[in-house]
Amino acid sequence: MRMASSKSNYSRFKYTEETLSVALEEIKKGSVHLSEASRKYGIPKSTLHNKIKEIVPNIRKMGPQPVLSEIEEMRITEWITAKAKLGFPMHPDEVKNAVQNILKAVKRPNPFKDDRPGEKWLKLFLNRNPEITKRNTEVISKSRAAVTESVIRDWFKDLKMFMKNEKVLDVLEDPSQIFNADETGVRTSVKSGLVLSSTNKHCKNMYDVSSGKEKESITVLCNYSASGQIVSPMVIFPYKRIPKELAHSVPEGWAIGRSDTGWMTAGTFYEYVANVFYPWLLSQKVNFPVILFIDGHKSHYNIELYEFCIAKKIIIYCLHPNSTHILQPCDVTIFRPLKVEWKKVAYNHKQRTRTSITRHNFCTLFKEAFDKACKPSTIVNGFRTCGLYPFNVDAVDYSKCISTR
Repeated sequence: MRMASSKSNYSRFKYTEETLSVALEEIKKGSVHLSEASRKYGIPKSTLHNKIKEIVPNIRKMGPQPVLSEIEEMRITEWITAKAKLGFPMHPDEVKNAVQNILKAVKRPNPFKDDRPGEKWLKLFLNRNPEITKRNTEVISKSRAAVTESVIRDWFKDLKMFMKNEKVLDVLEDPSQIFNADETGVRTSVKSGLVLSSTNKHCKNMYDVSSGKEKESITVLCNYSASGQIVSPMVIFPYKRIPKELAHSVPEGWAIGRSDTGWMTAGTFYEYVANVFYPWLLSQKVNFPVILFIDGHKSHYNIELYEFCIAKKIIIYCLHPNSTHILQPCDVTIFRPLKVEWKKVAYNHKQRTRTSITRHNFCTLFKEAFDKACKPSTIVNGFRTCGLYPFNVDAVDYSKCISTR
């Protein structure tokens, strides 16, 4: 069992404006290449590129002292721009949360309530960075388009172009470097399908046999590679602090996470990628970079995760919105047999023990269903059916689209 610790060994990019100026000067003089300057001064290549191309101004504008430093605002700008390239739209609350986290970390006095900016700050920020609005508009426009064959083919085209521009196109040729992760809610109360009623012909009430709390649902994050490997799953519970006996109930090699609601959050997803997925990649000696496809509607791609992934060569790419039933291996071939097996396990447990499924015995029981359903052949077939590996836009089942015209 692995705890998704709230502390990661990862250190974010740390550099001063003076260091940035020196690096830019050396690049302009031709003393060093951009990549070399990035390594030498610990500055992201994207930051240096944007400065050289003057996408982000080098000199502060006149006016009141901004709440964020130039470097802090640049971090947020780069994160949002990178998200757009990866297919993720900008959500205003995510931007406000990012600013709040920065201000809380540096403990800088500011006019915001609880360090969180409002709509006025966001509007001024977007006015200072018109490129963000332009890119975000493009992403939102694509996300609102009906899921047609043409739209899906364009998504594949955009993905290939992105990988080519990043000079990592060969990643799409190695199944061990291609992943899909998604979360699923698993009910502890599973209907048996058996309906019991009184033998009295005057009694019309019928009852479906079930166990546990009717509305109890536990979130499980699953992750698979195109080569059929199973990455350590993470079970998420609604606790401020996970009870010791519950932590001990998690199977060896699995991870446990927490959130106030028991649902996936930006913080929980970061902990999974940084403290579960990345260590797993190292333990399996997987070549980097890797690409992880996720559902954009459940995106929790915060600025901390973006910077971690840049440093560790993990590409998190957004599946086209509303198309996971077509493009996501988890949805297409894996989760359905998993739910079928879970119903069998839950029903057999009820018949055998006459006891309910609780948080404390859930993991042991769910692993039984997980091991039966998640077969390498099923996983490999999912990636093939979705056209993700082998990379083949013609492998997709376009009959699932709204229109194929």
